Amino acid sequence: MTSVAIRLKELEEDELEEFIELWCERVGSGYEFVERIGKANDKGRDVIGFLTQAKHEGPWHLYQCKRKTRGSALGAPEALGELGKVFHYHSQGAYRTMPEKYVFVAPRGVTGPLQDLIFNPSDLKAALIANWDDYCAGSITQRRKIPLSPELKALIEGYEFGKVSHLSAAGLAKHPASLKALTQVLGLPPGDAPVGAAPDLLQAEEMEYIDQLRQVYGEARGTPFATADDVLADGMHGDHLREQRNRFFDATSFRLFHRDNTSVEALVEFEAEVHHGVVDVYRLPYGTRLERVGAVMRHASTMTCAIKGKLARIPVRQGMCHHLANEGLMKWIP
Repeated sequence: MTSVAIRLKELEEDELEEFIELWCERVGSGYEFVERIGKANDKGRDVIGFLTQAKHEGPWHLYQCKRKTRGSALGAPEALGELGKVFHYHSQGAYRTMPEKYVFVAPRGVTGPLQDLIFNPSDLKAALIANWDDYCAGSITQRRKIPLSPELKALIEGYEFGKVSHLSAAGLAKHPASLKALTQVLGLPPGDAPVGAAPDLLQAEEMEYIDQLRQVYGEARGTPFATADDVLADGMHGDHLREQRNRFFDATSFRLFHRDNTSVEALVEFEAEVHHGVVDVYRLPYGTRLERVGAVMRHASTMTCAIKGKLARIPVRQGMCHHLANEGLMKWIP
């Protein structure tokens, strides 16, 4: 993760905001939706995670991205200035509620004095009030200075500063919610999808290709199988069908992982690559349809299909062929 953290420190402002937007979509905080603002007149907000449809009239989290130059950590003066914006714009009605969580995203870290303030919330509150004239009054807007009015002071005194935290490059690099952002923003290859295994009971989602294979096995045996359960109980074809089910669900796990952590577009490209890789083998003449299934499985095992540079394991490539059959693109019973 060290090299990943280094690359995170080099992100430009727009890239960092995009990274955090993707990170928020995957972080598992129960966000109803995520909004990226991060531009001039953002009123102190770069990326927002809304927890309800009430948006700014309900609970929300704020992620303030602070990209610094090489070797420069986020310091207390700039951090206090950003906090001041939130209280000011809240007082002006830009958002009806204050954020339930305020996170400084500082890839290069925070200075020791700022860390001490964040770790001691009452000190952070006192520092914002004491240093308002120096760090906030002139930095909130270029049009005029914003004095610490009694209203603003009351808002600050009533806020729980334990809600303020920070994220560094090291923390982002090892966080599981970063996988999609690392792939899309940094172009890193995705990790390995968890291995999928077939449940004991047949599932509705697999019944299309299972029924096709039921007919394939019946043709090979010379007498039809009435149900898929009859195939599974058969001494010759039962184990073969169990292998196909495991491959199908391994490919299902692969699909879900890359849909959530890579991109839908990359997954579509991968599935098309599998299809184009096996379809010519599928179309060859065979003595039985079971021979066709076997030939396609063998060929799929030799292909070098990858997603974002990451080679898919053999059962995934094979299982994807059953998904193609399931979806009618390459049926085992044409």
